[in-house]
Amino acid sequence: MPDSTIHVSGMTCAACSARIQRSLEKSPGVTAATVNLVTNSATVAYDPVRTSPADLLNVIRETGYGAELPAHDLTIEAELDQEDSERDAKLGRLRWKVGFGLVAAILTMLFSMPLMDSGHGVPDPFMRLMMWLSTLLRQLLPGLFRLSPNFLRVLLLGLTLPVVTWAGRQFYVRAWVAARHRAADMNTLIALGTGVALGFSVATTLWPDWFRARGLTPEVYYEPVVWIVALVLLGSLFETSAMHRTGAAVRRLAGLRPEFATRITGGTDQEVPVASVLPGDELRVRPGQRIPVDGLVVDGMSAVDESMLTGEPLPVTRRAGDELVGGTLNGNGSLRMRALRVGRDTVLSRILRLVRDAQGNRPPIQRFADRISAVFVPV
Repeated sequence: MPDSTIHVSGMTCAACSARIQRSLEKSPGVTAATVNLVTNSATVAYDPVRTSPADLLNVIRETGYGAELPAHDLTIEAELDQEDSERDAKLGRLRWKVGFGLVAAILTMLFSMPLMDSGHGVPDPFMRLMMWLSTLLRQLLPGLFRLSPNFLRVLLLGLTLPVVTWAGRQFYVRAWVAARHRAADMNTLIALGTGVALGFSVATTLWPDWFRARGLTPEVYYEPVVWIVALVLLGSLFETSAMHRTGAAVRRLAGLRPEFATRITGGTDQEVPVASVLPGDELRVRPGQRIPVDGLVVDGMSAVDESMLTGEPLPVTRRAGDELVGGTLNGNGSLRMRALRVGRDTVLSRILRLVRDAQGNRPPIQRFADRISAVFVPV
């Protein structure tokens, strides 16, 4: 049965990938499905008589996530470049959001201290630990403690709203999408926890007299909202940075393949991009060059370093009739070869694909944790 690789967007946690995988596995005609959170992809084996790639895209989209088929003419190196560029863009956005969120979190903590100190707020456990700074802050900024509680609440609201509506906007959008599809994930927990605290704080800020008339202190909880969003974003930054470093290691492996090859056309040598080499083309590999694609030696003899493939440090002699693997290093001799496997079919491309896909394999302990979270998160 054929399989199809689908690019999935919008996943943020194991609950997301698990929900997509369950939906695909329940889809008619699907025999196996694996969703990779690290590479944002789904690999699906299916019966072409009962379903199609277009149907699989609809299944994923109906769960609330984006899905599209990758371009078939892309090499594994091009796919890695595309993933790197997407991660670079995501890292750039996350750095700005984390920086803004942490600055806002520190400011909300400082502006909350006068409220706590005057009895207009109830400190959470973290604020209780930090209240020793209140005395130092009173000495450094005595005017801050002379501000009215109503002004401080409005000031805290002004700091919190940009964090929620810009830096942490994706949590609330994705939680809403999950709710529309009768599901829950990590974003649901964040949106509920911070949303309830924010809603109550806005109410006490806008209508403090209503609470006082009923014998209630108009307390605000802006500081926990901002800290939660900032710390979750910081965790996302660490996670994305780790993925980026792993992707860079795979890219270094992909760098073993040369960008150009020497094609023999009409008895003359012509340097062409490796991507333009076709099966059956005759190529020349000079001393010290890397083998551009998988092929067969037609003429010549040389010692080839195949340690990237076998781990054997000693070069192996290759002569007419022997096979060559793309990415290996030619020694002192000159070789004339015929290309057999190019592009995505080469041994190096298959190794790269296996290494990349292995990043998303879940060990038994993670699968156990995912089963727990599948129950814990909705509850």
